This record gives sequence, structure tokens and C-alpha cells, in this order.
Amino acid sequence: MRIYVLGAGSIGSLFGGLLSRGGHEVVLIGREKHVKAVNEKGLRITGVEEFVTYPKASLYAPEETPDLLIVSTKAYSTKTALECASRCIGKNTWVLSIQNGLGNEDLALNYTRKVLGGITTNGAAMERWGVVRWTGKGITRIGVYPKGEDDFVRDVVRVFNEVGIKTEASTNIIGWKWIKVIVNSAINPIGALLEVKNGYLLENGYLQGILVEIAREGCQVAQQLGIEFEEHPIDVIIDTLEDTKDNYNSMLQDIKRGKRTEIDYINGKIVEYAESIGLKAPMNELLVALIKAKENLR
Repeated sequence: MRIYVLGAGSIGSLFGGLLSRGGHEVVLIGREKHVKAVNEKGLRITGVEEFVTYPKASLYAPEETPDLLIVSTKAYSTKTALECASRCIGKNTWVLSIQNGLGNEDLALNYTRKVLGGITTNGAAMERWGVVRWTGKGITRIGVYPKGEDDFVRDVVRVFNEVGIKTEASTNIIGWKWIKVIVNSAINPIGALLEVKNGYLLENGYLQGILVEIAREGCQVAQQLGIEFEEHPIDVIIDTLEDTKDNYNSMLQDIKRGKRTEIDYINGKIVEYAESIGLKAPMNELLVALIKAKENLR
């Protein structure tokens, strides 16, 4: 399978590296220093597994069309990234978003009707240019966006599982996208504001009630929009905190690096959708303001 990874940061490079090791034709599209390192010395994966693989790397999307374009940029870069890569999106190309937040797949629908949504609980971090640490194995779910099924989904699930990316197909991927955004809306900003590991949120009795109320607010909005859940988001929050108790969440990592966070595409999207149906999401609105204030401090 010919696969391009648009926005080859930590998680995108991890997926690309595993697919490349599995014999697929992979092109990582990313930052200049990362591209240079991968082309000169290969992509090194450390952590859960240790190996070096040799995908192609480029600053720009090749003109030749891929079978699958995996989008793994930050949510605020999706529109620009897709526009820059639009020349490689052919009539048979499927676009798969494995990004955080809501709205990424809707942007992809402007370029093709062949859009897949995805979520993953794999953990990855960029150690240095050309080197990615696989910090924890997880599960990936993909499906036709917003709902449905297609033979290509089964092909991708098979390919991903064969190369070591544990993956399941879903006919309700929009439901899973909402579950993940509700989970992130509770864990990420609270962990970022307090600058603590995920496990602390589970241990501190003062915070547990806050997490539940944030999640309930998101659930109310989703349910009014007709979103169906296969698992309850509050249960997923607890499982996530237990499974990642030693991790600092990505929003906190962005703030510590002085980078822009994805708060607008997580809590901000919940606020936006709430307003569109005449509801209020005051806790999410407060968290957006607090995170933006913390960004400004940095």
C-alpha cells in the first residue's frame, strides 16, 4: 500500500515507521530538520520496540497519488496542510485523520468524499529529529466518517494489525471521536493547569468531581446532536487515567514547550457545538479561557 503521512511528528512518524518496516511504500511529510534526519540516517523508533526503518521523507507531498493519506498534524494546522497536499489526493485516495479534536474530518471532506476518522491511544514522543520514542502501546479505531463501512476500512485494519498497530474497525467513528474529545476535554486542561501527571487527577478527590462535571457537559451536547456512544465517556476517562498515570498529557507538553495548544479543537469545539443548538457549556468555556491565559504566560 502506498501511504503518505501528512504532519509526521511523533505519532505520525510512529505509524509511518511501523508501516515502512512492514514493507509498505511510505512517505513522511514533515519539518525540514526531521525530514533531513530521516533521509540521512533513517527513522529510529525507541521505547516499546527498538528498530530503524527507512521511509522516504519530504517537505512536500509528492504529486503521485497514494492509496492512503494519514493526517497527523495539530488540529489548528489541518486546513493549511490539506491545502498544501491537495495535489496528491486522487479519486481513489482515502484520507484518514488520527488527530485530536473535532472538525478535522469535515475539512477533509472539502477535498474528497473518501474520508476516514480515527482515534488512537498509542503514546509517542519526539526525542530528537529522526528519533521517536514509542511510550506506550494502545488501540486504534478507524471507520468511514461520520458513519458507515467500506471494504477499504477492512484493508487498512488488516494492514495496520499486520505491522503492529493494534486496530479495530468502527461503523460509528464519529461516536468514538466524541468520546475521545470528551475524555481530552476533562483530562488535558486540568492536568495542564495543575502541571501534574495523569495519575494525580485520579488520586485527588477534589478533582474527580470536576472531571465528571466537565464530561457530563460534553455528553449533554453530544447527545443533543444525536451522537451515540458505545462506551460511556466517564468510564473511558477513568480507564485512561489508570493506563496513563505516569504520563504528562499532550496539552501540558505543548505549554511547557511554549507551543500553541489544541484547546480550541477540544473544549472550544464543545462550546461551539453547544451554542449551535442553544445550550451552554460554561465549564468548557472557562477551561478554554484559562488555558489561553496560561499560553500567554509562556
